[in-house]
Amino acid sequence: MMKVVVTTQEELEELINKSIERAFKKLMPTAIRLAKQKEWLTTDEVMKLLSISRRHIQYLRDNRRIIFHQEGRTIRYHIDDLNEYMKKNRIKVWVK
Repeated sequence: MMKVVVTTQEELEELINKSIERAFKKLMPTAIRLAKQKEWLTTDEVMKLLSISRRHIQYLRDNRRIIFHQEGRTIRYHIDDLNEYMKKNRIKVWVK
């Protein structure tokens, strides 16, 4: 059996406002972080982002584990490709 709830306009507005506020609090940190990120990163920036050495980045490139763009000697990494790499290689650790 379905329940029907009748509220006043003020209660409905308050419910909507609280829902929007919760959504903003949940989504805004990610949106701000993404807005501040550069689209294409250098090797030095990737080293800082992933906390890995230049040699390890070279290993990942050599083994086609990360996607990169190279024009001449300049190598760049797209932030979306790096985020995808991090998601694919995430290890879930369950703490008891």
